[in-house]
Amino acid sequence: MGTAYFRPLSVEFIPPGALYHDYEETEPMPGHETVIRPLLENCLYALVFGIKKDSELYKANADILISDKGKFRLDTSKDCLTGHAYLWNARTWTRGSIIIVLKPDAVDFNDLFPHTYRPSFNDTPNSGNTLSAVKKCGEEAEAGNIAICFSASNGTEWISIYAKGQAWDDILTAGEKHCHQKDYYLPR
Repeated sequence: MGTAYFRPLSVEFIPPGALYHDYEETEPMPGHETVIRPLLENCLYALVFGIKKDSELYKANADILISDKGKFRLDTSKDCLTGHAYLWNARTWTRGSIIIVLKPDAVDFNDLFPHTYRPSFNDTPNSGNTLSAVKKCGEEAEAGNIAICFSASNGTEWISIYAKGQAWDDILTAGEKHCHQKDYYLPR
């Protein structure tokens, strides 16, 4: 991405009237099965940033984490959701960002977005995320892939989507058509 400024599309997993604080960090959320599972099942790879090997989070998820140059690759040949809710839901920088990288035609966002809420453009993509994860998302978008970034500060409250070209246009069209509460962030 170089020095070009890019505003990823952000969507939330939390249904209307609820906050992420309403969910236990250790319990599965609806978006785990309806959004994360299809992304993982169709991804090129997924990375987790900012976990220390001596942490409880690492110990509880070591069976799906493969060390990869200062971060971890998720072993997507295994079930990375069942029994691993805390990895995805961890808040307040308990871990760094998680990214999932996809080929442009790997997932139909028309099927994912009906399970998401409050689409918006993220004007501060570095805020709440691991800087190296945001950089990697930008590199993947430049390479023609789609990168999904899960927040380090808010767990799975929201995700940011990075893409370019036709993939970006298709994602925006699907978001406009299928995301719920599209007017949530509009001036009142």
